Amino acid sequence: MEKKPNELGEYCKIFDGVIIGADTRIGNFVFIRPQTEIGSGCIIGSFVDIEGDVKIGSNTSIQSGCYITRGVIVEDEVFLGPRVITMNDKKMTYHRKNLTFQRNAPKILRGARVGGGSVLLPGVTVGRNALVGAGSVVTKDVPDEMIVCGNPAKVVGQVSQDELL
Repeated sequence: MEKKPNELGEYCKIFDGVIIGADTRIGNFVFIRPQTEIGSGCIIGSFVDIEGDVKIGSNTSIQSGCYITRGVIVEDEVFLGPRVITMNDKKMTYHRKNLTFQRNAPKILRGARVGGGSVLLPGVTVGRNALVGAGSVVTKDVPDEMIVCGNPAKVVGQVSQDELL
């Protein structure tokens, strides 16, 4: 069953078949393709592009300018800073007849925080309560409760116990 958010900004395009939970707010100029499910109590900032076949858990904040590619899974209580980009095509098969597209979207697990301007490459998993520093390029899985940063992102520490969900 399709639901519309309590607060919907101007100039949004939300396709048929999108499910949006209660108390979710959506900013201006947001584009959400079909087969997307967004939980309750979420914040979707302005200029966010969600490409479809995406699952976003409850109480998640996706800040302005994020690009969520097809097939991404975002669990509950996740924070994505401004301009986070996700990718799902490792071989970039566009117009290459000898290459086969294999969707391999990132997963962002419960309580993870991804700093603004970060890029999550195809197939990576950001672990539970993990923290990705702003501007990082995540090329491999981030373990639960670890802090990564840089290009490529490397483990630089552990999230303190008082920050865990």
